[in-house]
Amino acid sequence: MGAEMKPEAFSDERVSLEGRRLLRATGVKEILRFEEALVVLQTTEGLLVVRGEGLALRSLAPEDGRVELRGKVESLSYAQGGQEKGLLRRLFG
Repeated sequence: MGAEMKPEAFSDERVSLEGRRLLRATGVKEILRFEEALVVLQTTEGLLVVRGEGLALRSLAPEDGRVELRGKVESLSYAQGGQEKGLLRRLFG
C-alpha cells in the first residue's frame, strides 16, 4: 500500500480508541498495509498493528500525520527496533 505522509507532519504520537469503533492516531508516517481485518501503520514510535473487523479509513490527513479508522477494533500492538522485520515477516509471510 505505502501511503506516505509528509515528514514535517510528524509530531508526538497519540492513539485514542472510542468504544472499540473509532481509532484516532497522530504521528503516522506511512500506511504500510490496509485490509478489512489488518492495518499496519509506521508511526514515530514504531509499527502500530491494528486488528479487527470491517476496518475502514474514516479520514486521512497526510499534512499532519493523522489517521482515523472505523470498524470493530479487536487489538492494538506495537513493534519497535529489531522486532519490526520479524513482525513484518510474520504478518506478510
